[in-house]
Amino acid sequence: MFKYKKIYLFILLLVIGTYTNVLADHTYKTSVVKKILPMVVEVHSEKKVVGFKAPRENGGFQFRDKSPQNPQRRGDPREQPSHVGSGFVISEDGYVITNAHVINNMIDGGTAKIVFYDDSSYNADLINYDEASDIAILKINNAPHEWKFPFLEWGNKPEMGEDVIAIGSPMNQSFSVSFGVVSSLDRFIPNASPHVPFIQSDAAVNPGNSGGPLFNIHGKVVGINTLIISGEARGHIGLSFSIDGTYAQTVIEKLKTGEKINWPYLGILYRPVQEEDVETFKYGNGVFIQEIVPDSPSAGILLVGDIILSIDGKPLKWKMFASIVKMKNIGDVVQLKVIRDNMIIPIKMILGGK
Repeated sequence: MFKYKKIYLFILLLVIGTYTNVLADHTYKTSVVKKILPMVVEVHSEKKVVGFKAPRENGGFQFRDKSPQNPQRRGDPREQPSHVGSGFVISEDGYVITNAHVINNMIDGGTAKIVFYDDSSYNADLINYDEASDIAILKINNAPHEWKFPFLEWGNKPEMGEDVIAIGSPMNQSFSVSFGVVSSLDRFIPNASPHVPFIQSDAAVNPGNSGGPLFNIHGKVVGINTLIISGEARGHIGLSFSIDGTYAQTVIEKLKTGEKINWPYLGILYRPVQEEDVETFKYGNGVFIQEIVPDSPSAGILLVGDIILSIDGKPLKWKMFASIVKMKNIGDVVQLKVIRDNMIIPIKMILGGK
């Protein structure tokens, strides 16, 4: 009898332990969501209409779809009277981040309203935007005196397979939460800017999620939900893309100045290194210079046929080259390691602007 009691006690402890772990995990996830929800917002952008008040559309702003089979073009989005997207607060004084395509109908005049999870709403000014990176920054302008908003913090670049959380307002379903994993990093999407790296995940996002945050499991922002590839479908099929948070932070700092971003550049046209270019060929490493732009920073310094192996001491993946340069500033000095005439030589350059 004592033997059976011991077996029963062991099974009971095992069940309790399993239940506790599940409960703890469930509690942890929900506590993270509860913590970050007050800092996620809906962004309502209204185009300035002269002479009459345009009726508000009953529908969310269309999420960018880069599928070549389904371009989803319905006229110029700038002419739409209203857009609804998502965003998030990044400072206690009310700076809000969203996608540039969410607010592009108010660029030439219009209004923006920021709605929080508790249904409180505020007006906001458009501080700056960059359509190439598809990032915009707004500033709440009618908060109570000395009011401090809760705001989100940025996290480190995620790893493949890492759990992520997306929050936004897809299909007018305000403040929806979805979970997924990071499917890939540093994706470059056809028809999107070639210097914007994207995080691919399978977290469910749909029209209306644009501009909303992608979080890690600790509640830190790692990306800005921006586009989907859906093929013949109209919604989420597990291919969601978010602007990489590390890249986004550099753009946001430039946008805070209120001035149009003047991007740094070297002035070269390049391609991946191929097997016939170098004996120690390794796919993806280095860039082969095909052309030098006249009167550019590279003119007279780099040559056609040069192979750039590294920048600032870090080995160079050709897909990331444009992003690395764009994340720097005009006037920055960069240290290149270049193969020329079968010799590795160091080259120091100053980034120009255009």
